[in-house]
Amino acid sequence: MSEGTPLKSIIKELLSNLGEKEKEETDILKTWGKTVGKKGAKQTKPAFLKSKKLVVNVSNSSWLYKLTTEKTKLIQEFNKNLKNRNKIKQLQFRIGDIKE
Repeated sequence: MSEGTPLKSIIKELLSNLGEKEKEETDILKTWGKTVGKKGAKQTKPAFLKSKKLVVNVSNSSWLYKLTTEKTKLIQEFNKNLKNRNKIKQLQFRIGDIKE
């Protein structure tokens, strides 16, 4: 944007970008839930996506182990469910907050 860009245009663009980011986050949550099923979705929550790596919080060490052993299958299933968006190449699990 140049120095002469009206504030209204800047705000409109920022709001548009925020809306796109929120939609992307919602899509990731839905796709993850579809990938791991209802039981898995209750025990996990995607924390963030960066450089094609999805970091997922899990409720306890049992789930951490279970999901780690299924990592390759989960990546394939997640990418299949994600459709035409950027695909992930890595999954990382960590024990963390899963509440909304």
